[in-house]
Amino acid sequence: MALRLKRRQKLILKALVGYGGEATTRQISEKTGLNVNGVSQSLGALAHHVVRLGGKGGDTKWQLKNDSLSFTMRSSIRR
Repeated sequence: MALRLKRRQKLILKALVGYGGEATTRQISEKTGLNVNGVSQSLGALAHHVVRLGGKGGDTKWQLKNDSLSFTMRSSIRR
């Protein structure tokens, strides 16, 4: 059973896909227009879809998991 993503999570994943699957919290925040802290919290909740590569604050780098790229493009982002 697939979990439905919230609108905010979909926006964040779309932004990450737009950056080629790897971006900082600040880049995602700028692309989505969402607050950096909110983006950071949402990325933490998206542990099934993203990996934290390192960094602090807005400079934390995130990467889509390989299996999540096709999943997010195929189903959750379109809804």
